[in-house]
Amino acid sequence: MDRRTFVQAGMAGAGMAGLGAAFDLEASTGDPEAPDPRLSAAAEGDVVVVKDVPVPMRDGLELMTDFYLPAENGVPLERQLPAVLARTPYDKMRPISIEHAMFFARNGYVSVVQDCRGRFASPGDFFPFVQEPEDGYDAVEWVARHPACDGQVGTYGVSYQAWVQFETATLNPPSLKTMIPYEGPTNAYTYSMKGGGALHLGLLQWVLSVASNGNEARANPQITEAINEMRTGQGFLEWASRIPWRRGETPLSLAPTYEEAAFQLYFENYDYGDFWRQPGLGMDEHFESFPDMPILWVVGWFDWYPRTISDGYQAMVRMGRENQHILIGPWTHNNFESSIGDVNFGQQGARIRVYDDYLNLELRWFDRWLKGDESADVWAPAKYFIMGGGDGRRTENGRIDQGGEWRYEESWPPTESEDTAFYLHEGGALAPERPSERTSSTTYTYDPRNTVSSNGRCIVAYGPALEFGFQGMGPRDQIEMETLPGHGIPGMPIASRPDVLVFQSAPLAAELTIAGNLTAVLHVSSDAPDTDFYVKLLDVHPSSPDYPSGYAFPVSEGILRARYRESFEQPRLMEAGEVYRLEFPLEPSANLFKAGHRIRVDVYSSSFPNFDINRNTGDPNDRTWRVANNTIHHDTTRPSYVSLPVLA
Repeated sequence: MDRRTFVQAGMAGAGMAGLGAAFDLEASTGDPEAPDPRLSAAAEGDVVVVKDVPVPMRDGLELMTDFYLPAENGVPLERQLPAVLARTPYDKMRPISIEHAMFFARNGYVSVVQDCRGRFASPGDFFPFVQEPEDGYDAVEWVARHPACDGQVGTYGVSYQAWVQFETATLNPPSLKTMIPYEGPTNAYTYSMKGGGALHLGLLQWVLSVASNGNEARANPQITEAINEMRTGQGFLEWASRIPWRRGETPLSLAPTYEEAAFQLYFENYDYGDFWRQPGLGMDEHFESFPDMPILWVVGWFDWYPRTISDGYQAMVRMGRENQHILIGPWTHNNFESSIGDVNFGQQGARIRVYDDYLNLELRWFDRWLKGDESADVWAPAKYFIMGGGDGRRTENGRIDQGGEWRYEESWPPTESEDTAFYLHEGGALAPERPSERTSSTTYTYDPRNTVSSNGRCIVAYGPALEFGFQGMGPRDQIEMETLPGHGIPGMPIASRPDVLVFQSAPLAAELTIAGNLTAVLHVSSDAPDTDFYVKLLDVHPSSPDYPSGYAFPVSEGILRARYRESFEQPRLMEAGEVYRLEFPLEPSANLFKAGHRIRVDVYSSSFPNFDINRNTGDPNDRTWRVANNTIHHDTTRPSYVSLPVLA
């Protein structure tokens, strides 16, 4: 079978009306001997690329899809092979998409990349997330029926490309045999846009980003320019401080489809309900519908999504799903650098040092579960990095040596971890002993006009991250960075602020290691009907010649908007003077606190621009503000504490 016949038959035999000519060289050129301009062979002759194949969705819309076919001397292989699929809103013709697609094709897979609905080559309107379950299902099953495919499909991809994998799985496509979600959430409300009920602004900035190159903006460069001015740097901080936005009052109104998405996702569905439970947003509500398949869950400690990846993995294990693996490294979003923020983690025990290492792990994963290669080394089920143990000196690249090491074990969290409470005490102490005071509390004043700067996790690009991108958006010493004029004093320690409560242990007599799930329990009261409570766990290095004031390394964090203390479905405002018990998760973590270091817990009521500014009124649509006097209680009957998973 020659190349023309094979490719033409492959598409014509797919059983889809109107697609017979998609790879039909004669129909495309009028000359059976002339090459289709959509068809090209790689220089080595080992891959044939077929561009812009229209793949039909159930509503009749056709999404543009590129096929990378393993070949010999420019002729696609005749035998059927498994397929790997990446669906993207970021342009299937981006160099990184092409590079990864070529990699899998050269290693024996029908490699497929598709532009999501309404993005780049694919027609239609783009509404993030909601449209992806059905489109993903249809794409998987269409690829599986292609004669070049043996009926098995695996999926991969990072960020939104991880979202679409979870969304596709909610409808249980029979041909989806495995997936590798890398840094994406399993629930848009719980883990992404409404962290603890507060507005998680990273995805709002992302909506602006995709709007800046969406259909409307690509038709009018002035729209791109206007949206870009509000989505980056100081422009985004200023717009974020004006939340809640109103329809028609921002440059986003120039791109109506994206304005609609932003308002439904951020400003019109504050409480958890049916809108969030649909398969495109509440994917974990549909875990039972997922195919019973191997999943490789991947995330970095300083990405958006360590808790959702960790929780999703644990949920599947509890459900009895076999061959669940998790990989957690000391990374930010979509990079595998060991130096991020102003911290260096080293490479002790690293099997992933660069992106190519990760691609080869993905390849081995697909070889194991799509080709049945039991010799493919996919490592232990739980592969995670324990931070800490470094000498705390400034390294050659100017970053502190936090150090760390990899663990390869059978489960996550490790079975030997034990939940241990560290209590907040009067006077700022932190200790495993329960408070003995009958009455003890600390009050601070939170003013929405003077927020604490977010510092230490990859969410919103500002400050140093603007120069270094994702690599810059990692852990940093707890020194205030400039956000909005009049908010904080840039260069001053966050702990020096009067609206930040600091509780820390004595210097540790012996090292202490944590690995697993973390929880905060606070007993609180306030004179405001609503306010936020934010908790950050820190590893405090002692003073050294390189860091005379010590160094506060951010280990974990979490937030809860007080009106959601009982449920996200039915918010309840606070009564002045009433004491409430708040319990909420922090991000999972793994860190070794060296002897001589201190464990510190900071409590405050803002983290901008990672989260929106709570104006303390209790009405999310109110642009007025009020000061809140917030109290943390820490006595014997109302103890406040963090629960840490201490390794025995």
